[in-house]
Amino acid sequence: MNEFLNLLRIGIPLDFKLADSFSQLLESLYRFDVLTLHKNRYFLKKQFCIGKVELTREGYGFITPLPKSNRQDWLVEKNLLKGAQKGDIVLAKLLTGHLKNSHRPRAKVMKILESKDRFVLCYLEKYKLDCIAISIPNEIPYKIKASQKSLKTLPSNTILKLNPQNGEILEILGTLEDPKIDEILTLCLYNRQESFNLNAQLQAESFPEVRLKDFKERMDCTHLPFCAIDPLGAKDHDDAIYFDAESSILYVAIADVSYYVKEESPLDLEAKNRGFSIYFPHKSIPMLPRALSENLCSLNEGKLRLAMVWKIRLHKRTKAVLNSELFEAVIKVRQKLTYEEVDALIKNGTNKQVLPSLRTPILHLHTLAQKLRAKRLKFGFDFLGDEKSMELDKNLELKNIKIESQTFSHQLVEECMLLANIQSAKLQTQKTTANDDNLKLGIYRVHSKPKPDGIQELFAELKLLGIWEKAIPTNPKDFHQAILNVQKAAKLANMENEVDKLIIKSMPQAFYASHNIGHFGLGFEAYSHFTSPIRRYSDLLLHRILKAKIKLCEDYTIKESLPLLCESLSQKEREVAKAEIDFKDRKFARFLSRKIGQTFEGIILNDTKPELISLTATPLQGARVISLKGNGVKYQKVRVQIIDVQIATAKIYGRIVECYNESFGKETKQISKYLFAKKCQKDKQTKQRIKENAQSIRKNIQRKKRSSYVNPKPLPRHKRKGK
Repeated sequence: MNEFLNLLRIGIPLDFKLADSFSQLLESLYRFDVLTLHKNRYFLKKQFCIGKVELTREGYGFITPLPKSNRQDWLVEKNLLKGAQKGDIVLAKLLTGHLKNSHRPRAKVMKILESKDRFVLCYLEKYKLDCIAISIPNEIPYKIKASQKSLKTLPSNTILKLNPQNGEILEILGTLEDPKIDEILTLCLYNRQESFNLNAQLQAESFPEVRLKDFKERMDCTHLPFCAIDPLGAKDHDDAIYFDAESSILYVAIADVSYYVKEESPLDLEAKNRGFSIYFPHKSIPMLPRALSENLCSLNEGKLRLAMVWKIRLHKRTKAVLNSELFEAVIKVRQKLTYEEVDALIKNGTNKQVLPSLRTPILHLHTLAQKLRAKRLKFGFDFLGDEKSMELDKNLELKNIKIESQTFSHQLVEECMLLANIQSAKLQTQKTTANDDNLKLGIYRVHSKPKPDGIQELFAELKLLGIWEKAIPTNPKDFHQAILNVQKAAKLANMENEVDKLIIKSMPQAFYASHNIGHFGLGFEAYSHFTSPIRRYSDLLLHRILKAKIKLCEDYTIKESLPLLCESLSQKEREVAKAEIDFKDRKFARFLSRKIGQTFEGIILNDTKPELISLTATPLQGARVISLKGNGVKYQKVRVQIIDVQIATAKIYGRIVECYNESFGKETKQISKYLFAKKCQKDKQTKQRIKENAQSIRKNIQRKKRSSYVNPKPLPRHKRKGK
């Protein structure tokens, strides 16, 4: 569907040959009279849109126009949805007028073009004498095609998969009271599954162990003392590194997944569908079967493994890249290390847990990484990388939150991976031959410059916080220096995390694109993802592209599909991130369902009603509470009482019982001044909104009076006065 919509956006020529399914779709749109012909091309008329349906708890829906654009979502009332469900692709028509208290355009569904969800996830609720199904997460009631007698034998809060069209029960998944149901709920909501199809699983298990004699065409790098540095408990090791300080050569070895996962094979189709691995606190849902992701492709200690290796020669003084080479190799990782072990080595200069042959190269690599980092930050940004890691007990309930800060070992690995990714992006843009004039399509990780509105809003907020007092920067170079100055001031005020979040929020999200526009946040002219092919399909695709380039056998016809693939990957990446957050929210909700009536400290995150409060008490850092009562302003520290928890929707409700004259956990005169300014600004906005509503109501009344006024009919000539 995305491919068809992209064609329609630029106009489908009259003589263009379409696939049968696309031709039928175009015919269907033509019959509905929603197409216009301009310069011998078909376009969708302006009053129509094709988009994706999202449903709300109240029963009405939103249509997000496709392809993704800056167009506003269209609101559809419940009686105009025409049976459309969440995720459906529909044809909609714009209606005149707006709903009360809404500025969104109104629309009605004309036709369901593609039905995405074949089921709706529900929990069973006993209402009076009947049992009904309540959908998750929108809480829309559905009738169930089953006898009430049989339904009453099921426990309350039973989780069901339901056919939304006829109410038929497709599957009974468990009960809401069981903590193990959270994983099932999250995977179902985001249409993911842990098990692989049989063909992909069999193919993954069919490969033999690597033997040097079978890969004589590859470079033998088993003599190089590579080490893999990963978090404790990691099982999928994508990368290994080695730095030869004497010759100033950095080797970055990345698992050669593309050797095993051939294009259009069962493994490839499965990986393309998943897009990314999902990481829950207690387990991962891999993109590839574990026989590959945790065994044959993983760069395990002491095992022969296939790898794509970047050999990067650096200037000994400036650390500039002098030349680089990518080649296929066989490697053997000498030791698998954790971040903690490497940090201990860097701190003390020695560590008995690290092999003697690796200690000196790692220390040299640490020195290199710090120089590369300092050089990079002259053009890019560095944000605090504090990561909250959730710990679960044996019953899969919340036990603790572990906050992991970025350390020297993290920076060491990060700089090596960034360097390999930059070289990969540059190689994509290089000509294969002297006469190569083909369009350099590829897979780039791009990040556009922040919009002026976002910059204005960011610095207005920073001014209120007292972090920034100068004029708002307009030049990109001035913006970079201003952000560095802001981060220094935030560090002195003990506001680093919060200010970094503000800066990140003001910038657009990074995404995948087939055309290179650079990476503003990192300060790179070209950047790609190359270093994680076990867990990201984008990296696997890039490996194939670069292999073809170094072997001088590029197929440019395949590259034509890259724009749509990049769009799909960006969407899947967002879905995976949402799934990981959804799972954590469920664990927070389950924990707080036993704390009804208790109070916790938190920080208000927004300016609007209802207030959203982020809790700060251990182990609830990151839990979000919707405040139903009480008032406060953004960034104010408050105490909130938990009054209700909906485990099915992972929603936590509370009320503000106390507000403190402080923010970010620091009580200062500046914070008091900031909170007062925010309060005044909020009151001013409220008054302005009331005034605008009153003016709108007055205008509507006057309009109705004018429309209801009817001119009196003139009297007949013989009845007029004086006649």
